[in-house]
Amino acid sequence: MQESEVRAKLRDWIVKHTKAPSKAAFTDETHILEEGILSSLDIVEFVLFIESLRGEDVDTDDIEPQVFTSINTLYAAFFAQVT
Repeated sequence: MQESEVRAKLRDWIVKHTKAPSKAAFTDETHILEEGILSSLDIVEFVLFIESLRGEDVDTDDIEPQVFTSINTLYAAFFAQVT
């Protein structure tokens, strides 16, 4: 899967499943945790979604909160080495 497609799927999931602003207002730089877009329950479901995109499990012990800063940090943490 191409980087742009992964980023689009991450944005789409967040907009559809959370308190995110409209799709047009939600960008790769939007601060996800700082703006309260993802709750702790959302994060659990979102990690499962990330695993489905990656095709492999995420080691949740290694996840740091700053990974959820934005789509940019999510992509770097979970997909940059995979693609």
